[in-house]
Amino acid sequence: MRDFFELMVSVGEAGGIYALVALAYLLTLRPTGVFNFALGEWASLGAFLGVVMVVDLKLPYLLALPVIIGTTALIGWSAERLTVRPLIDRGASELAAILALLGVMVMTREAIIFLFGTSNQFAPSPLGSAQVMLGPLAASSQSFLVIAAVALTFIAAWYFFERTVWGRAFEAVAIDRFAAGVVGINIHRTSAIAFAAGGGIAGLAGLLQSPLTSATYLMGLPLAIKGFSALVIGGTARVEGALLGGLLLAFLEKLILRYAPIPSGFAIGVPLAALIVFLLLRPGGLLPAKRAR
Repeated sequence: MRDFFELMVSVGEAGGIYALVALAYLLTLRPTGVFNFALGEWASLGAFLGVVMVVDLKLPYLLALPVIIGTTALIGWSAERLTVRPLIDRGASELAAILALLGVMVMTREAIIFLFGTSNQFAPSPLGSAQVMLGPLAASSQSFLVIAAVALTFIAAWYFFERTVWGRAFEAVAIDRFAAGVVGINIHRTSAIAFAAGGGIAGLAGLLQSPLTSATYLMGLPLAIKGFSALVIGGTARVEGALLGGLLLAFLEKLILRYAPIPSGFAIGVPLAALIVFLLLRPGGLLPAKRAR
């Protein structure tokens, strides 16, 4: 039983990170129809910025956190403004914008290598390295911090979409961009906010990940793949889908890694296998779209 509880904490930790990246995908996808595969590299950038600010500059974690999120949000806003918006305004296909963002992904990775090098860099947990016991649950303080941060982020995202005017504007643009523009919704501003929010959440995911595995220039692509797989599993139409997909993907990954008689290196193929299965059997994901209001 103890082993099961440890597995569940591990699932919550890893699944939370995947869910954050999936949420970042969802935020940029809904108003634009564009999958932003640069999000993984923005998460990697958030991890390295955390190392610089917390370890090198010795800034308090609570001071570094908004700076890191704001920096990656600014990068997201700039990417939308300089690459996605000009293409959409000129009537280019969504594929053209996706390819442009792939270029942004490569440029971001090369910038990370140039600025921070190729060596792994470790960022300590802001709560220390001690084990924490919560009833039958035992894990590192960083694991519980990740779970708490993910829960707060998804509560805020749900409230934004369900209870605010801007959230309804996002939904309107996702349903019909032309009609949303006709009724007075600023489509350009909505897209820019979406990319900024996606960039900020990706930066948060990388910052939370770095004390667990260290910051490395190679961490962006796996996070992008796992976040995208989580979004496909959960569904692209609802915030809850990103969270459900992330947790389910992490559960499959951890279960196979711990109990299946295969080398641990094969666990990296779990997200891709799950992605293929869901694309073939349930391309809309587990959670269907809500009825348009």
